[in-house]
Amino acid sequence: MAGSTSMSTPEDHVNSLMHQVSDDYGHEVSVGFPQEAGHAIPTKEIEKVNEDDLTRRLAELKACG
Repeated sequence: MAGSTSMSTPEDHVNSLMHQVSDDYGHEVSVGFPQEAGHAIPTKEIEKVNEDDLTRRLAELKACG
């Protein structure tokens, strides 16, 4: 039941309540909820590039010492 309530609560109401509570306790809310990416994130390509870079760097270190 709690999940259905949270899913139906408008985001602006949640943000307003968060700011109200933070004001009551003297805290500042500077971040919002994470938003869905507007484009695809190529994680496999990034991982491959990082792996290739690490492999190259390891080979360079082995060659030096």
